[in-house]
Amino acid sequence: MNRARRTTISPRAILEAAEVLKCIGHPTRLEILELLDKRGEQNVTAIQEAIGLDQPITSQHLGLMRDKGIVASRREGANVYYRVQDEKVTRVLDCIRACDV
Repeated sequence: MNRARRTTISPRAILEAAEVLKCIGHPTRLEILELLDKRGEQNVTAIQEAIGLDQPITSQHLGLMRDKGIVASRREGANVYYRVQDEKVTRVLDCIRACDV
């Protein structure tokens, strides 16, 4: 069945957006992103303490988002620091904040 194109968004962009939204759609990952967006770059320990999760779980969530290009990481000695890399994610967070009444 040949469907007429109904959107102006390219199929590639739709697939990429769906992957990012699926990744950030987890409540813990949204909480991490909110923290990083508000406070800026944070190390894993600070993130873990702020959201109240064990370090391995926190690192797992951060790793998933790093693999999708949502956050970036840098190592400084024994510490790994994370920051929001994709500014489109910041705009998604702004939309969520605007809906929070």
